[in-house]
Amino acid sequence: MILILTQCFPSRIGGVENLISNLSLSLSNSEKIIVFADSHHLTNDAQYDNLYKNRITVYRTGGIKFLRRRKKIKEVKNFIESNEVKLIIADSWKSLEIGIDYFNNKKIPTICLAHGNELLSSNPNKNKRINQTLNKTNIIISNSNYTKSLVSRVTKSQSDINVIYPGASDFRNLKENKINNINGNPILLTLARLEKRKGHLIIIKAIKELLNEFSNLTYLIAGNGPEEKSLKQFVQENNLQKNIIFLGNIDDSQKKYIFDKTDLMIMPTLDETKNNSIEGFGIAYIEAAFFSIPSIASNKGGTPEAVLDNVTGKIINNINELENSIRELITNKKLREKLGVNAKQRAENELSWKIISDKYLSLIKSLTN
Repeated sequence: MILILTQCFPSRIGGVENLISNLSLSLSNSEKIIVFADSHHLTNDAQYDNLYKNRITVYRTGGIKFLRRRKKIKEVKNFIESNEVKLIIADSWKSLEIGIDYFNNKKIPTICLAHGNELLSSNPNKNKRINQTLNKTNIIISNSNYTKSLVSRVTKSQSDINVIYPGASDFRNLKENKINNINGNPILLTLARLEKRKGHLIIIKAIKELLNEFSNLTYLIAGNGPEEKSLKQFVQENNLQKNIIFLGNIDDSQKKYIFDKTDLMIMPTLDETKNNSIEGFGIAYIEAAFFSIPSIASNKGGTPEAVLDNVTGKIINNINELENSIRELITNKKLREKLGVNAKQRAENELSWKIISDKYLSLIKSLTN
């Protein structure tokens, strides 16, 4: 039996939530999986838990953050006292911190995932907590070599840091859920939370200039977040509503519909490390890749590992290169299709959840045998 401790889990939407959900479900094909997760939305949580009840068991903990973490670990300890647990996987050091000494005393091996943002801190006390927790876990799995470098900065031990890229969901076999009034040629997409580091405003400004040459261009923005109001205001003030469409959060079947129509994925993430924000990898690039969609990304964080420059897309070294990079891939259909084919092959051969879960199982075996 494997326990997964997580603050980030559906029904909440996000990259880490996506990863932990798919990891739990993938490992359930080989192991009994019990998930201790935070509560987010009573009805939506129940719908998710019921949907997968035959594959994983989910226990939810609610309340304010400070008390919730302690309550959850207490429940985990009670569970361990009456069950045989062979391994614990935590979504981050935060989920492991309070219980790590107890787990070690019980001789239960632990795996801690590292994503990027949670490792960025200028607070010495917080960095000390990160260091102490990670140095007490058996194996650290980072989502990119970039994130591994962040781990190395805050921990003394580097021997047990492994890199396993996140798997990505393949929506090609889903029944699509149509979204009305999606037309244009070409169609560009950003699928991400609307926050500053995702670079939406910079993309919109580039689109504004490109409309002088490509009047039928449509730019789709899927997701929501704190930048939504200001982005919509900019679009309205510049009369771009006809060409820029805000979709809000979309479900997997809607993703399938959008990906089938999209020519190019764009997400040139910014370096917001001063605000404790960075892209550790970028699952959305890979989700698009299954549909032969190449991506444009920046050279910040772990994104150059998700999008391979001139192989599966374009990596820009300076944000001023964005407009020309978009123009090149719009006008050079042969190059765009070549990069798209390469992206699809890489997604299928290296980043499907079957392949990624086998890598996890290999590490689990090394810890539990």
